Amino acid sequence: MKGSNCVRGERGAALITATLILLLISVLAVTFMTTISGERSMSSNVHVAKASLYAADAGIRTAQQQLASFSTAKLESLSALYTGTGPVIAAPLTFFPGGSLVGSATNPKFTTSATIAFSDSDLTDTAQVYNYRYTITSTGNDGQSGTRAVQSQGILRVSAGRGSFAQYLIYTNTHTMGDGSNIWFTSSGYFDGRVHTNTEFKFAYKPTFEDLITSVNSKAWYYNKGNNVELSANNNGSIDVPNLYGGFTRGAPNVPLPVSAYSQKNASLGRDPSDTASPTNTQIRAALGMTGGSAPPNGIYLPSTGGAMVAGVLVGATLSGGIYVQGDLNSCAMRVDSLGRQVYTMTQGSVMKRITVDPGPVPPLTYVWDGSATTIYTGAMRPIMYTQGTMADLGGPDRSGGTVVPAIANGNQMLITASGDIVIQNDITAYDYDNGEAVLGIYSSGGDVRIGSGAPNDANLDAFVMAAGSNGEFKVDNWNSGAPMGTFHLRGGMVASYYGVFYQFDSNGNLLHGFARDFHYDRRGLVPPYFPTTNQFVPDLPSARTLAWKEL
Repeated sequence: MKGSNCVRGERGAALITATLILLLISVLAVTFMTTISGERSMSSNVHVAKASLYAADAGIRTAQQQLASFSTAKLESLSALYTGTGPVIAAPLTFFPGGSLVGSATNPKFTTSATIAFSDSDLTDTAQVYNYRYTITSTGNDGQSGTRAVQSQGILRVSAGRGSFAQYLIYTNTHTMGDGSNIWFTSSGYFDGRVHTNTEFKFAYKPTFEDLITSVNSKAWYYNKGNNVELSANNNGSIDVPNLYGGFTRGAPNVPLPVSAYSQKNASLGRDPSDTASPTNTQIRAALGMTGGSAPPNGIYLPSTGGAMVAGVLVGATLSGGIYVQGDLNSCAMRVDSLGRQVYTMTQGSVMKRITVDPGPVPPLTYVWDGSATTIYTGAMRPIMYTQGTMADLGGPDRSGGTVVPAIANGNQMLITASGDIVIQNDITAYDYDNGEAVLGIYSSGGDVRIGSGAPNDANLDAFVMAAGSNGEFKVDNWNSGAPMGTFHLRGGMVASYYGVFYQFDSNGNLLHGFARDFHYDRRGLVPPYFPTTNQFVPDLPSARTLAWKEL
């Protein structure tokens, strides 16, 4: 009997132990499930809170962009009406609407309220800057329970800079020939870029324009098979129907030509290019290392300082200007040497100078050879050449086996300026035009830019051309005689007082003499250095700068 009682006791103890273990497991399971549920809830709350905060911040960014987009459209409309004097934004206090500007979105979900007020401005001859202070409050939501609110304060910068005349494929101050004769856009003309005139255009048959064209006059002339008619219209029925793929704006603002090239002259002498006053003879001679007050002698100069003779060669001189030529220049031949360097060979009477620009060393070097000795300058010259006179022969190398040889080295950016005529007698093209960064400007401030009688058939020019004199034209010599010269291929743009004649056509618009035009705007975004600017201001992209950000 004793053994039987012992067995029953052990079984009871085991049952109690098992029950306790099950109870402990149940408690642990409940605790675990509760903990998991709590962590999930906390995680969900954190996720909701973060998503709401992100939504609120997205509202801030969206409101900033809305303010910038509004100011872009408003500034563009004001710039289009700008007369050329005074502030572009005449009433900056009312540039933005008064009160709060509200916005909202559903994905992500937010609501915004923005206020903006004029702060200050900085108006100069080359740029206009208007600063506005803004405050944006944004509330973001995620689901039904998550809400976060933030506030941002900062400055919105609205600005515009002087436009360059390099924005035009074709610009004319007066759309006639220099002698007042009519000149027409005909079916032989193809124009891929902005075209503007301060007077009115003349269309014959079916010229093609790929970009916007603008005229100050509200009307245009149409050839009408010789019975010219003036219309406030884009075409003359089915007779004269220009292809206007970029539109035609009549009644556009006047864009005057620059009054002088003194800025470019000062730049070539190593003086301040923002100085638009004519340098005196004393100042010119000082820049050339001379004394006195009379006109400097004719010559080809590179304004510099310092230098010493070593074995008959001047070395160590530091360039301070570009190339300055006193007197007429007989020729300037441009080429790229075997090392890819830019070379200018210039002649004036019996004087010759060959200038080689080597951008490779640090600092760059410029070599000048006069036929007997070499001068080595430290540094690259300013990328400008100014001739106080005419330039009778500007061009690149002769063709090799019929192939055009590049004249402008990759990366070379240059402005060639003269007070008188500049005559182009050969192809001038850029090395690797499509992928490179070479750009050339050709600017006559008081004469014409002419395609001379020595130019080859189907000539090529990669440049922005300007003939800004009172009678300045970009034109072809012997345009009305001889066999047709084919097509003149321009990649760049042209600006002139008058629309110089290139060719003569028959009653059907076919080429009889001279060059047909094939003009393509240089869309690489490159502008020649020191190229003249317009009186118009071109809007920049507005930029918002955050000064303070906080959660509410």
